[in-house]
This record gives sequence, C-alpha cells and structure tokens, in this order.
Amino acid sequence: MSTREEAIEWIGKISACRPKSFFSKIDSSSRGSGFILFYLMKANHEVLAGELAKKLGVSTARIAVLLKTMEKNGLIVRSHSASDARQTVVKLTQAGNDTAEQIKERIIEKTMLLLDQIGKERLDEFVRISNEIREVLGE
Repeated sequence: MSTREEAIEWIGKISACRPKSFFSKIDSSSRGSGFILFYLMKANHEVLAGELAKKLGVSTARIAVLLKTMEKNGLIVRSHSASDARQTVVKLTQAGNDTAEQIKERIIEKTMLLLDQIGKERLDEFVRISNEIREVLGE
C-alpha cells in the first residue's frame, strides 16, 4: 500500500508532464480555478490578478471571469491594490482554503490508487516518455 508521502512525491512528477485528463477527473474546476486556489494557498498572502494571469498563461480578461465566479462562490475576495487602484488584489477565503484542501486530498488519494494499481516503475516510464514528448514538441 502506498503512503501519502509517496503519493505527494508522485503528484509532482505526474503534474510536471501535464496529463490534463488525469487532473480534470480529480478536480472538475480544472478550467483554472483549481490552479488559482492552490497558488493562493501556497502563496499564503494576497496576490495580484495579473500575476495569476501570467502564471496560468491566460489573458487578464480570462482571469477576471474566473475570479468573478470564484468570488461569487465565496472562494476568494477581490479588492483594489492600495498602491495602484487599477490593480486587483486576490485573497483566499477560509472556504477557498477548505476547498483547496479537499481537492488536494482527492489528488493524493487518486495518486495513491495509481501507485498501487499501475506501479511506480510503469508510472516512472509514463513520466519519462511524457517528458520526452514535451521536449520533442518544444513545450
């Protein structure tokens, strides 16, 4: 049986090769809100909306739409920067933090299942081949 620590290590390896379908099956908010939740949770402070757009690789307009929905759902709070009113500052709410933790636990559980049913050796081969494909395609 796989441990949480092994699963957490493998999450990094698997996510590095970007298997979008793997994470979308775990987190239905894969259209960016899951990323934003984790980014804010990890940052543990207010973050500029423009920074989120850059990290996610999407337009500020797309981020604005995501943030509006997330704020409506009580996951984040938006405000204007004290130093520049044109900039939007984003902060995670307790509900947002709780949601991120729940998603994180689902990811850990699913990764443990992968480790147990597929095996470390085959997953390692998957990661290696996925990284080679990304390298060949220049991603």
